[in-house]
Amino acid sequence: WDAMQLFQLTSARARLLKWIGLALLGGTTTALLLVRKALERLYVSIKPLPPTKQQLREDLAANPLFRALPMLQRHLAWRALGDNFPTPVHRFACSLPGDRKAEFWVKREDLCSGRYGGNKVRTLQYQLASCEAHAENCSQRGAEASFLVMGSGGSNQVVATKVHAAYLDLPADSVLGLTPMPDEPEMDNTLNFLSSLSIPGKQGKLGEGFGAILTALGLLPRSKGSASLVFPPGGNSPLGVLGQVGGALELAEQIQRGELPDPDGIVVAMGSMCTATGLVLGVALARALGMKAFRKPDFCIHAQPVHPVISMMHRLLGFVTTASWPLSMGRGIKEAAAIIARLGGPDVTAEALSVMRKQVRVSLDMRIVGKYGIHSDESRAA
Repeated sequence: WDAMQLFQLTSARARLLKWIGLALLGGTTTALLLVRKALERLYVSIKPLPPTKQQLREDLAANPLFRALPMLQRHLAWRALGDNFPTPVHRFACSLPGDRKAEFWVKREDLCSGRYGGNKVRTLQYQLASCEAHAENCSQRGAEASFLVMGSGGSNQVVATKVHAAYLDLPADSVLGLTPMPDEPEMDNTLNFLSSLSIPGKQGKLGEGFGAILTALGLLPRSKGSASLVFPPGGNSPLGVLGQVGGALELAEQIQRGELPDPDGIVVAMGSMCTATGLVLGVALARALGMKAFRKPDFCIHAQPVHPVISMMHRLLGFVTTASWPLSMGRGIKEAAAIIARLGGPDVTAEALSVMRKQVRVSLDMRIVGKYGIHSDESRAA
């Protein structure tokens, strides 16, 4: 081979590699755009709606957000779901290395409902109420409403949604539980999945459901007149965040009443980020309303990720505190704060974003995070 042939061969290979690279780049860009589009639709699938006549018969004074901002009552559909609000705060103490003592208080969200407790109840208060209002609107125009709730195999979100939906004015079997994401083979996960099979409402097969979700979001062809809404993972949406804002305001009321001292900080497990986002916005709102809570100079919210993917995305991209991507803390603050401001409340977006940037500490210790849906060695030892 002479030099000219080698040069032509090298040039041809270079052009081929260039086109392959461009094709891969184009494919990756297209995939990212499709993911972004799906997440955007998923994030706002369940929109805030005015309350139904039945919902207005609720004890609206039981809602901490409505107590703080009564102008929201006639504009936001809400259901209490729980039967033990405000949830109590219990004092604990422990010994630390070096003969040190620590005092901490636990807000017992697990006691909020005799049916199914935990933080998911507040997450669902506005979401399920909006689903109820949506179903009523669909019924009036002859459409059939359905609701898809997604999670991993042992998802608390799926179980909690189906349990509380069964006691509301929703069509029978209108809630479909989907568990397309895998989970660790652990007893709690197994019991949760068995529970989801036994609760009223439909349940998809383990490991399936992405097709139904994409169809409901309008990213795959769907039947005419379809009126399906989709709950995001962990219930993380602007309405879910508003429920957790109520939890923060309720805690501020308890601090003002002297049930516990103004804390040095709040420690919260962070899965989908819905609860942590609501706490950040709630702290900012409580301060803006002049409540005597969360005023310590070194106050901090310690967020402990429980999903390795969330931890990795924050380590590499700062995902948790971005204000643009759906499902992130910053985006949740902006969206939920905008709802409050649009309905007549104060706009605390800037204050809440400042709390997020200056007073939130996200742990990136992978020894604690471990695998999703199962204890790490560190958490089990604790």
